[in-house]
Amino acid sequence: MLAPRPVHLVTVLHGLWGSPTHIAYVVDSVTRHASRPSALRSRARESSPSRAAETDVEVVVLAPRTNAESFAHTYDGIDVCADRVVDEIDAEVRRIEDDGGRVERFSIVGYSLGGLVARYVLGLLNSRTPSFFSTVRPVNFTTFASPALGIPQYKSFWSRTFRFLGSRLLSRTGNQLYERDRFLPARFNSGKDDGVKDRKGLSRYLPVVKGREEAEPLLKVLADPRYSFYKALARFEKIDVFANAVNDRTVPFPTGGIEAHDPFGLARAKAKKLADARGDDPDVQPDIREGGLEITLEPDAPIISSYRTLPSPPSSTTTATSSSKRRFRFRLPFLLRPTSYPFSRPVSLAIIAFLPLALPLSVLYLISRFALQGRESRRRIRNARERLGEGREGMLRRVGVGVAEVVEQVGVDNPEYVEGLNGAEEEGRGEGPQRTFGSGGGTETPALARPVSPPSLASSPARSPSPPATSSPAGSDTPLVPGPPANAAHYSTDPILSSSQLFQLNNLNSLPGLKKHLVYLPHARNAHGAIVRRDPNLAMHREGKKVVDWWARQFLV
Repeated sequence: MLAPRPVHLVTVLHGLWGSPTHIAYVVDSVTRHASRPSALRSRARESSPSRAAETDVEVVVLAPRTNAESFAHTYDGIDVCADRVVDEIDAEVRRIEDDGGRVERFSIVGYSLGGLVARYVLGLLNSRTPSFFSTVRPVNFTTFASPALGIPQYKSFWSRTFRFLGSRLLSRTGNQLYERDRFLPARFNSGKDDGVKDRKGLSRYLPVVKGREEAEPLLKVLADPRYSFYKALARFEKIDVFANAVNDRTVPFPTGGIEAHDPFGLARAKAKKLADARGDDPDVQPDIREGGLEITLEPDAPIISSYRTLPSPPSSTTTATSSSKRRFRFRLPFLLRPTSYPFSRPVSLAIIAFLPLALPLSVLYLISRFALQGRESRRRIRNARERLGEGREGMLRRVGVGVAEVVEQVGVDNPEYVEGLNGAEEEGRGEGPQRTFGSGGGTETPALARPVSPPSLASSPARSPSPPATSSPAGSDTPLVPGPPANAAHYSTDPILSSSQLFQLNNLNSLPGLKKHLVYLPHARNAHGAIVRRDPNLAMHREGKKVVDWWARQFLV
């Protein structure tokens, strides 16, 4: 009887309002490059379940479709979307086994919201008994333009407006992205006789609190080293984060690149100010070098390999004259400029001509559609909870939350309860060392260590913590993204990060094997779709082909 052939299962997830067509080029590129004899191979480990030759591994790429059944299926929440993805992964594993294969390696790729869904998927897989990863080697974890910290807030009217609307119109997903959700109860009270003995299951270990109980948002739980999401992510051999350095109007650089400081936004703000002073065309992209940054790209992709700060240029003698010219220069509003639309000039002019009629109708249509889709989303969420059963308790148990953590926080002495947890806890221990900030970069901390946000960070959210140990390709110890300069606050280009987001930033940057790749697409009006070549028919998206191919060449088989 022939031994089953080893299979490397690669799952690729789309984003909000997405479909598998959006990540079609990612699927195509990794399929092509992984099948080549020159493809990079995953490092063999003594504990690896695979005993086959490295070149015998078959790569199977799965692009789940259940979250694209309707335009609004991705509104249902990161956790509900992840449940659907896991169902498709299980079905694909069964199909592979029926076809004579055996999944021995696993990789997952998430574009945009798909990156957060991917992290929840890992928690579901790792919390099984036995863990999915007890027989499957986790190899590659990759995100493209994914809001790892949620949607950050900026000091602007539009940021506050979109934050208000997005957290309400995007149903449960909007609540989670803007950290308005209540995923995990944060306070536990076992010292009082509150009827706990009369409750059944794990709920008897949860507190009964009068009024509205405080709770942790999902994104913070995803980045907490105590829980299965983080533990599973830390086990991956390779963790790659691709973020747009500029022009991503959907996922700004700080959340996509997991950074508190945005040097590229600051440089562009300075360059834009100089261009406005000269009276330049507002549709022309400012030269980032005028803002004090010189960028060096990889030779075969628009990915930043390094950059350096340039000395401030001397003040021009024509500044006053240019400022005077700027006051008299007539500029059309953004929506009335033909260059604001990704279409030919005749089509853009036709759109502008119909704006007085189309704009109010479009706003009314969108509000009505959001309201209808929000109602449908709530119905799907209720159906998902009924299918899984046990409400929040069952949901938390499926990802290993609310078990050992409850005992730890409450401090309840339940010998028979704790005894049943020892196996699960021991499985999570013994992971590789975590990177730490500051001078103690060589310190090893256990994977279950509880991270604490430094008080200095909590009191000054605009400041960046010590940067992660992400070195340039040349191997230097210089961080790729340094802290903000003294005059950064003048431009307000850095986000206002909450204590929860700083907690996530510190923990995610401590992941072993994490590498960040900053994509530079200065001519894309919105680089969010361009980074993965979401629409090959748009010229501005074609540059993303080089980004995806560059990643696929580094993919470990």
